[in-house]
Amino acid sequence: MLDRTKAPEVRPFGQLVLPDEELVTLSNGLVLHTLFGGDQDVIRLDIIAEGGPSDCTNPCIATFAAELLREGNKSSDSETIADIIDFNGAWLNSSASGHYTTLQLSSLTSKLDILAPLVTECFTSPTFPEKAFGIIKAKGVARQKLNLSRVSFLANADNRRMMAGYNHPESHVPSIDEIESISEESLIDFHKQICDAGHTHAYLCGRFSPCHVERLCRLLEQIPLTSSSSPIKIIPFAPQAPGCSTIKKAGSLQSAVVMSLPAISRSHPDYNALRMAVTALGGYFGSRLMMNIREDKGYTYGISAALLGAREGGYISISAQCDNRYTRALIDEVRSELRRMADEPLSQEELRKLKFNVASDLASTLDSPMTVMDYYELRRSVGIPDDYFYARKTTVDTLTPERVCDLARKYLDPEQLRISIAGDI
Repeated sequence: MLDRTKAPEVRPFGQLVLPDEELVTLSNGLVLHTLFGGDQDVIRLDIIAEGGPSDCTNPCIATFAAELLREGNKSSDSETIADIIDFNGAWLNSSASGHYTTLQLSSLTSKLDILAPLVTECFTSPTFPEKAFGIIKAKGVARQKLNLSRVSFLANADNRRMMAGYNHPESHVPSIDEIESISEESLIDFHKQICDAGHTHAYLCGRFSPCHVERLCRLLEQIPLTSSSSPIKIIPFAPQAPGCSTIKKAGSLQSAVVMSLPAISRSHPDYNALRMAVTALGGYFGSRLMMNIREDKGYTYGISAALLGAREGGYISISAQCDNRYTRALIDEVRSELRRMADEPLSQEELRKLKFNVASDLASTLDSPMTVMDYYELRRSVGIPDDYFYARKTTVDTLTPERVCDLARKYLDPEQLRISIAGDI
């Protein structure tokens, strides 16, 4: 009988093996990625096109265009599409983020041949119906009004400007007027740019047969090849000088604090080790920031730190919310913890917890064909090196407290912080 008074034994992970995807380049230039696996007869199909909010003068153009992909095509209106998806027990979603627009179908394997033509038609021939466009635009306006009232949104937006540069596409926060002025023509023009087989990848994972792949390839080959140039525009981040910026939000009961440090890209040899050092700083519940600022001082319910890697560059972000009275004390404690990372090596217990946490996160990539395919999609979208998965595992096995201190001295300089505060302060 299970003795619930004893904690389960913690064991190290064995060998972690990432299943290989298979790639097929179709006659129109589209690349199909497939990954067979899983115990259930389900599949997921993602069509991911180059071009997203980061490539538009107004990021809402890409967001609205993506949402409207499933609101009608040349053969079916929105109600018909919804009925077909519901009747077949499937799920269809569309979204845009960064430099990509995604149309995603999850369904039973037996329904793939029925639903794949619908999905490809939604991608190639959306009609952008006026009524649906009006509803989505109204929702976008309401959502942005709500965002602009939140201290967390204001602090994050301000800090992006400090890290990326004030004129960088990632820094642009559309005004209400900009959102309301978006026209149907701008959505159509954006779709024309992204509906290009030469800059589109499709991902099929789950349990499927060679016949499913063959029929899917014939459908995907109907996507037109329209341009030799990609709509993606990679503009390197241009961090502003270190300093502190304050956004006054009268009546706010809390302040949002976002602090950032310029960092290295995912291709840098220090990246994986620095990612673990940042995790030790504030990447999980037992991290130093959490233990000090939440558990000991009680300044905040939660504080986090993460190393973020994009094609434009990398940076370290630390964020929290707190009572307005504790804002300056919280920032002082973060500075103190950054210095302590450089001066006080991780204890053996800290290192053990850190390694298990990171290894668990790495192992979760292997949970299912869908999580594995998520990794392959992410690898392409943010420019992850081919050996990234195994390099992370090697770093987990070899990281030492001394190495963490060296990285902290090199990359976690509190004098380089860019700090954004939003609140009634």
